[in-house]
Amino acid sequence: MSLPDGWEWLDETPSEWSPPSELRTPTGLLRVDLPIKMLSSNTLGNDLIELVGRLLSESARFNIWFGSEAKGKANSPKQLAVLSQTMNKQLHHIYEAWKPFIGAYKASGGRVGTFKSEENALRQALTDAINILSATRKSFRGGD
Repeated sequence: MSLPDGWEWLDETPSEWSPPSELRTPTGLLRVDLPIKMLSSNTLGNDLIELVGRLLSESARFNIWFGSEAKGKANSPKQLAVLSQTMNKQLHHIYEAWKPFIGAYKASGGRVGTFKSEENALRQALTDAINILSATRKSFRGGD
């Protein structure tokens, strides 16, 4: 199907990640369901629990900002489309770090220190996502 004139840029935006079915419950909101899955796993130390909480807070702020400000202030439909994919992209990165972490945790029987690299990768993915969501929101509106 061809796009109407002026909308060709849609072909240039990266395709969105389609989350697996395991991340579509209990709420149907990926930004809530992935953290719920992580928190309910009983595998996270307190530092990672704190980061998941920060992710929930920042994703809520981002969602509020996107709905109330970004949609009205975006310079173009293309800019709005790219902004709309920011959350999904970050959650995808977190999920890609989560899977090896949970696999290594289970394989080791939860022995502390045996899955350190996977734990560090998950910590970094969470930290990066929090920072990117915050920076995107703040830079778009000129600070916060």
